[in-house]
Amino acid sequence: MRRIDITSVRDSLSGYQKGKCFYSFQDIFVNKGNPNICAVDHFLPHLNKKAHTAYEANINGVGNLVLTDPKVNGSKSARVPHRRYLQRLFNRNEFYIESKHPLAETIINQTGKTLEKRRNFLQTQYNLALSYSNTNGVQR
Repeated sequence: MRRIDITSVRDSLSGYQKGKCFYSFQDIFVNKGNPNICAVDHFLPHLNKKAHTAYEANINGVGNLVLTDPKVNGSKSARVPHRRYLQRLFNRNEFYIESKHPLAETIINQTGKTLEKRRNFLQTQYNLALSYSNTNGVQR
């Protein structure tokens, strides 16, 4: 399963994370010339893309992508984040939807038309990722 370049969403995600790492809240940089430019992380690991695709989930979809400090992203590797971050991702996605951001329709189409469907979708995908994982989530 080949990886695709997902860095094009960096600018779109940046405003909603207010210049902070999704996991650590450290300041992050989005400027292309900055040597410490933030990483775009797959919240649910890309490693299990095939399993998620079977359940109609787009692992490269903006609803699964977050900006992180490059060091934090490196330490996360292909592990599933701790469950507490799942609620943060849900809240972030709902913020996009409520703000009528151009990405809102994409998130709705990829995760569900109602708040409850989106919550269930994320929980199902999270459980699937855990079932393929060797850990019970990254502890940060």
